[in-house]
Amino acid sequence: MDLTNEKKSNYAYALVIPFVASFVVSFYSYFIGAGIFNPYEAVASLLFWLPLLFALFIYPLRYIVSLFTRYIRTVWGTLIFAIYLTVHLLLYGLILEGILLYIYKVPPIINQAAFSFSAILAYPQSFVTTLEDFAFNPALNVAIPPGYALGLTLYSFVVAIIVAVLVVTNVMKVRELSKDCSFGQKSRVFVALPALGVVGGATCCLSVPFLLSLFAPVTAIVSGSLAAYYVAYLAFPAATVVALKYNLDSTMRIASKLSVRAAEV
Repeated sequence: MDLTNEKKSNYAYALVIPFVASFVVSFYSYFIGAGIFNPYEAVASLLFWLPLLFALFIYPLRYIVSLFTRYIRTVWGTLIFAIYLTVHLLLYGLILEGILLYIYKVPPIINQAAFSFSAILAYPQSFVTTLEDFAFNPALNVAIPPGYALGLTLYSFVVAIIVAVLVVTNVMKVRELSKDCSFGQKSRVFVALPALGVVGGATCCLSVPFLLSLFAPVTAIVSGSLAAYYVAYLAFPAATVVALKYNLDSTMRIASKLSVRAAEV
């Protein structure tokens, strides 16, 4: 997925325009007024998150996407991706619902299964509340009797996709290296070390990282603390992306060294 400088510039212009437009549309949405679903805010969030997602995949995560397109064609790659995506959305859906229940003090009384869409503005209008609008809108709200509810936002979907791509590439690369290394137990130790450094993962049957990735969201849900909810929902996914990216970079460096050593044997 190599891009020339000219293509990079063209992509940059194409992505910056809708990204900037998202703030303009979000600002205009406040003139429409409050409501359960503000269509302009929903559009603004789309204009914000989709270009950001493509920008991450085209620039800093470009080589990772190339690896992912190869790994996702395997049974293990597809399984890891599907499992992590499902678990991530369920856990972070519970976290968002916890934030909303905490803020609005609404008791979780659910008599029947239902779903609805929402795009609710945060007040007073400011740059910070605009970012909050992007993080929480639009949302698909799912009610599950007797007392469960999920809030699935565009942000949670975008983050889930990014982390799932990184999880697949991390786990599959380590599996790939462990199979290819056959020249000594010491080499296997070098391969195993990066896997222990991943802060995020697939499932407990696949690796320790999965338990680490779920620790923060589960803690937030159990504690019921608004601060824990916000940290788990907003800060932890970003930290997970950085850690997974760093871990894969480290794994690739080790893979390069192992290739050199294998050639010398």
